[in-house]
Amino acid sequence: MRRLILIAILIAAGAPAMASDLNLPPGKWWENERIAERVRLSADQQRAIGDLVYRHAHTMIDLNAELKKAELALADLVDRDDFDAAAVRQAFARFQEARRGLEDERFEMLLAVRATLSAEQWRELLAMRRQLERMRELRSPGDGPVRPRPPRPGGGGR
Repeated sequence: MRRLILIAILIAAGAPAMASDLNLPPGKWWENERIAERVRLSADQQRAIGDLVYRHAHTMIDLNAELKKAELALADLVDRDDFDAAAVRQAFARFQEARRGLEDERFEMLLAVRATLSAEQWRELLAMRRQLERMRELRSPGDGPVRPRPPRPGGGGR
């Protein structure tokens, strides 16, 4: 039962992380030739984005470690036979603070990326992300990539 409580707490605490997504493509999108060409990223912009992501990633690695430690401490307190609700509340507050620190750093990185792009580049990047999300919605779990159906012989309809 305590484990279920902990899972519910962690899920609730993670909900804001999903809401703060600024819809950038996943991974090192600025190095992807197709994306860079479509968004018209200059070589200077690609280098600048790579540099700032690297700098922020260093900090986020440390912040993520702090978050994992806080999560571990919280789980330990929830699972103890000598359950202490006050101690669990304090551990949860530390967990929330660690999560907030990581989210703040991630948000600052996203703002820095946005500042590197023009308004037109930003709109194109968001349009690409929406297109990717629509393609994912069309795919069922376990399916391969979405591919258009070949035309039927004779060009007839269904």
